[in-house]
Amino acid sequence: MAGGAAAVLVISSQSGAALARTSEPPAGVSVDFGSTKGPLPRPEAHNNFGSLNSWPQQRADDVAFLNEQGLHGQIYRVWVSSPKAPAESNVFNLCHLETQSCDLSILDDYLTDASTVSDELLVNVNPTVFVEGKRSWKDLAPMLELIIRSLKEKYPRVTYIEAFNEPDWQFHGEQRHDGHPAEETTLQPDGLYRYYAPFYEAVHKVNKGLRPAERIKVGGPSLSLMDPKWVKPFLDAYAADRNPRKRLDFLSYHSYLAWDDDYQVAKPYKDDLRVVASQRKILRGWLKERRLDQHLPAFITETGIYPGPSFDDTDPRKDYIRQAAAMATYGYLYANQPGTRLFNWNVRHRVEERKDQLVTRTPDGPLKDTFTPYGNMMLMQSKMKDTRVSAVAEAALEGDNGLYAMASKDRSGASLMVWNWQHVGDRSHRATVTMSRIPSRLRHGPVRERVYRIDRTASNYFGDPAKASLQLVKERIVRLGRTYTETVDLPPNAIHLILLERA
Repeated sequence: MAGGAAAVLVISSQSGAALARTSEPPAGVSVDFGSTKGPLPRPEAHNNFGSLNSWPQQRADDVAFLNEQGLHGQIYRVWVSSPKAPAESNVFNLCHLETQSCDLSILDDYLTDASTVSDELLVNVNPTVFVEGKRSWKDLAPMLELIIRSLKEKYPRVTYIEAFNEPDWQFHGEQRHDGHPAEETTLQPDGLYRYYAPFYEAVHKVNKGLRPAERIKVGGPSLSLMDPKWVKPFLDAYAADRNPRKRLDFLSYHSYLAWDDDYQVAKPYKDDLRVVASQRKILRGWLKERRLDQHLPAFITETGIYPGPSFDDTDPRKDYIRQAAAMATYGYLYANQPGTRLFNWNVRHRVEERKDQLVTRTPDGPLKDTFTPYGNMMLMQSKMKDTRVSAVAEAALEGDNGLYAMASKDRSGASLMVWNWQHVGDRSHRATVTMSRIPSRLRHGPVRERVYRIDRTASNYFGDPAKASLQLVKERIVRLGRTYTETVDLPPNAIHLILLERA
């Protein structure tokens, strides 16, 4: 296959006869490796640990495995004041204004492990007792200053402080859902900023003692969704704040679902993930209206298709592959929104298995060094090259269901990830992938092609434990021309990665 000839390869985990019965008419994916679309977003480098009591006996081994596999993080989100964690591990109970001291020993293994697996830490700090009025509001800023200073001194990789965790739900929506009138809830949307201001005051004081490169960024309010009922009053209050020390380094929220006005009916995003595709445009409009920086970073610090204990199938094995394909699709949709960072959720969830990146619920307990399909999808993302190029799936979507593609290049080679997001649908696709303007360094001399796959059985412990690791389904030496073509068979929610590197 030398010169300009195109090489064609059919890759499938099914027999040809089965494919003839189940595949749809051919679809196309066009990749232009001569284009440049900026740095490839790296959602796999932004991740969450669970709280302190989420599978702590596994954590050190998990950290070693993630680092070994190439999933060392850029930012990991950690928790020090979760209301679901034991009270004795809540940082607000570990620090004392009277003595100006903190005993962080109970958090040490947790935060040391997080510092080992990531370049930077985003620490979620949720001031529940202050919002609920159990402690005096005037003590919040000095308490935060003590906490943040103590964390930074002991764990230098603490880089971000995130204020609150889903305050719209914790202090308002959950009570509305249980039937309480809006005026009787703990917090109203226009009252949230009052509890944010002490965060930036505390960070300002801590930063005065730090070198510029070490200074902490602060943001929030980690809403349960990008809800105008909460975001707009928060931004109004920030815009009106005349304190010269005010700062909002990022706006954070989660991406699972939307609620009706009374918090009685939830509408999960999984019914059509494209609902998130316009979020950056909407946020830019809100910032512009208030004469705020339209480039303010947005951190989606939790994401998924299974909020709380929700599911599509009572047999979780069927949902694991859906979660993997969904998170790839979320990554694609947010990659098209500059200034937005998607955080994965999470390494091992405390109670909800569909969110696990490592196999946790088995008859023999958690497994060591074994990814779920979701974890394997993140491993695929980590193998991609650094500069994004144009990749267009030409098959028409049915709603949000259908083919998606991301491609990239750098001096080491080229990569393409293509998948068939179907959620609970059953449509398969046979896609002709045409890669044009192959980089010149790959057109001269032999190239090693490696193909990885995630599907119902491949790279899927729950389909075939013997194939739990990311499956290399094809490896060969080829010679490329300016254009290279492959045919890829993708059953529902299957994910495919092609790597091309000099041999």
